[in-house]
Amino acid sequence: MTSLYTYRGYTIEVRCEHQPAEAADMAAPAPGYVAVVQVRAGHTSSIFFSPVRLADDRGQPFADSLDALSAGRTAGEIIVDDLLSSAGSH
Repeated sequence: MTSLYTYRGYTIEVRCEHQPAEAADMAAPAPGYVAVVQVRAGHTSSIFFSPVRLADDRGQPFADSLDALSAGRTAGEIIVDDLLSSAGSH
C-alpha cells in the first residue's frame, strides 16, 4: 500500500511493507508492517535521500498498516520541516 501526501511544496511517499515472522530465528521481530518514507521536491521524481524504513517506538513492526502509514506521514513532515529549517539557516 502506497500513499502520497503534499506538504509545504514537497511530496511525501509512504509505502507500507509487510514484515513476515521469521520462524527459524526467535530474535527476529514479530510480524507486522514497516513504513518506507521518501521525500521529493514537488511533483518531480528526484529523491532527496535514500528511503527511510520506520518501525514503532520499540523498534518492532507496526501491528496495523494504517499505523505504519500514519507514522510514515508524520516522519515525512518532520523531514520536510528539517530541510526547510536547514535551508533557512544558511
